[in-house]
Amino acid sequence: MLIKWILIFGLLLSPAIAAAEGHGHSHRGGQEVRIGIYEVELVVTATEMTLHVNDVKDQKVNAEGFTATAIVLAKGNQQRTVQLTHAGDNRLVGKIDFATEARFRATVTLRSQTGEVGKGRYNLNVAR
Repeated sequence: MLIKWILIFGLLLSPAIAAAEGHGHSHRGGQEVRIGIYEVELVVTATEMTLHVNDVKDQKVNAEGFTATAIVLAKGNQQRTVQLTHAGDNRLVGKIDFATEARFRATVTLRSQTGEVGKGRYNLNVAR
């Protein structure tokens, strides 16, 4: 009887474990999260942030017609807004002209031509 309950509990828990493992995969040293139906990786350099948009099969999505807005936590707990626009291929790029902490925190709203796709929260270490 105990084995039966362990198996049932394991089956119920396995989708949550699988979903948790699907996030955070990085191809370019950033952080990848799911926004709507897309896997979106954020990469941050000293003066620029780049979103790479892929589908769930890890294939590049043409980001033409996409835009994004990032609300970033700047140094001193100030909020700054960064607009990201298409920069070729599957990339959206925005300029960072303010100081941030070592942990880069941002909430990104991704939009397509048909409207808002969704939001993603990023929290990654950045050497700036």
